[in-house]
Amino acid sequence: MDRINQIHVLSEALANQIAAGEVVERPASVVKELVENSLDAGSKKLTVIIKDGGQSLIQVVDNGRGMSREDALLAFQRHTTSKLLDFEDLHHIETFGFRGEALASIASVARMEIKTTYQDDIVGTFLKLEGGVLTDISDMTPVPGTSIAVKNLFYNTPARRKFLKSIEAEYRQILEIMKRFTLAFPEISFILINEGEIIYEFLPTSPEQRLMAVFGARCKNHLITVDDKTSLARVNGFIGDWELFRRARGQQYLFLNKRYIVNRSLNYAIVSGYGPTLPPGQFPLYTIFLDLPPQHFDVNVHPTKIEVKFAEERAIYAITHGAIQRALNTDLIIPHAQVGQIGSSELDQIERDRQEELGFTTSTQPFDGTKPPWAAPTTYKPEKDFIRKEWQSRSFQASSPASFSPRTVPTEAPLPTAPSGTPPLVWQLHHRYILTHLSGGLMVIDQHVAHERILFERAMADFEKKRPTSQQLLFPEVIELSPEDLSFFKEIYPFLEQIGYVIKEFSGRTITIEAVPAGVKHAGEEKGILGILDEFKKGRGETYDIRENVAKSFACKTAIKSGEKLSQQEMIALIDQLFETQTPYFCPHGRPVIINISLEELDKRFGRI
Repeated sequence: MDRINQIHVLSEALANQIAAGEVVERPASVVKELVENSLDAGSKKLTVIIKDGGQSLIQVVDNGRGMSREDALLAFQRHTTSKLLDFEDLHHIETFGFRGEALASIASVARMEIKTTYQDDIVGTFLKLEGGVLTDISDMTPVPGTSIAVKNLFYNTPARRKFLKSIEAEYRQILEIMKRFTLAFPEISFILINEGEIIYEFLPTSPEQRLMAVFGARCKNHLITVDDKTSLARVNGFIGDWELFRRARGQQYLFLNKRYIVNRSLNYAIVSGYGPTLPPGQFPLYTIFLDLPPQHFDVNVHPTKIEVKFAEERAIYAITHGAIQRALNTDLIIPHAQVGQIGSSELDQIERDRQEELGFTTSTQPFDGTKPPWAAPTTYKPEKDFIRKEWQSRSFQASSPASFSPRTVPTEAPLPTAPSGTPPLVWQLHHRYILTHLSGGLMVIDQHVAHERILFERAMADFEKKRPTSQQLLFPEVIELSPEDLSFFKEIYPFLEQIGYVIKEFSGRTITIEAVPAGVKHAGEEKGILGILDEFKKGRGETYDIRENVAKSFACKTAIKSGEKLSQQEMIALIDQLFETQTPYFCPHGRPVIINISLEELDKRFGRI
């Protein structure tokens, strides 16, 4: 019996149409590929013309380098590209297109006309293709750049055309694609024409002005600049303050080397950087640019190149999250008291809900280094920090101890005296909150998280100085640890030692505490160490820097507690030292330290306005 061979080579036309199924999902996909080619060609002005939601016509006109006749003919064949020469180039991709599939795939499912002139050539080239087949080639009057018109998309694949959505829905998809390009390239002019009408014309401008042009004038005065740089990457762009929070997604844009990407981990890094200032069910506006050497990521993992793989994803997550937190170190984002504002007891559940909603789960694997080489210094922007300035420039300055501790200042010490007739500068509410007036209203400080912030930054500074100050205990305290706790203790003890603890292993699972960091009250050392261990274990999935985790755990478990009575001198000392920190508005875990109740809000409550 004759054997029938079952495997055969696909025809070029069929192979192109299969490739088109991966690259050309809808008209917006065509717009994306053509605009990317124009940007790679060095264009400074792009005009996009569409009809019938891109089904009848998609035309992209640019003023880039253009193509010679030979290049134009090659460009519409599969796997032809000017972007790659050898295998090594795959690890240093700095252009949008590089696979050499887009033009061939688009041409296989549409009718195309190409007009192009290479730089200063005295004659241009006109090509006409139908279903990927060249039907006409001729000379033309030279016009700088390239114009590609895609007509009757999917005319020869009616099944694909049938699955397109309505004209208006496809038009909105094109608007979204164009929005990404206009945000990523503010230095380039973009014109969009739909059904003969100019929808917008964006001239070259600054990134901030382009963002306001895209999202509207409501963004004015509500954008916070992000600009952070480490040895590995740079994170810059803009995030919106609480006035720009929305209950629906749609204003979140993340770019990698100006390429729009989708990445759940980095999206969560940005959103979680807001901490509890972001109400549940709401989303911030942001346009964030991540600049990274191309050898540290791979864009060749998805046909549309919208998803990327990072060589050091955990490091990139930490850099991005830290950049957002540092950008929010000013009082521009501190919470303002509003009707129905949530309580702190709900914050943990909100955070869990947010993680679930975003489809992101933090890793439980700890970072195994001491200080990452890509870690950036914590900085703040004092020119916008009006609350800090107002407190530090107040007319009544009270003397305060060099190091705040609820036990360093005797409660019977005389209170600082203000000028005759001057009311107290601060008040304590329920031994939990500290109140003081501002020119614009009332400032409320949570005493526990305020002290937590102070101790955290002090511990992080001690890691750098490596010369901690300790207080010797009169009677060393002996603690017996479980095997698990002893294992974690051995992991973190070198860092505890750097912040002032002197602890020795006694025998077996027993340790002896001989000294504690200066400024820490002498009470319940065993409970404190066990609490630090518990916090450290809980925080292992939240930070990739073991030093930061230890500092957070130490600060949380040694700070003054809610319910401790403070004298006015102690409260003033606490606030003074809080505003000497670099991040006074949030505790190390992201909870707010300060709530601002504006005078306008009070006037509304009392019916004055």
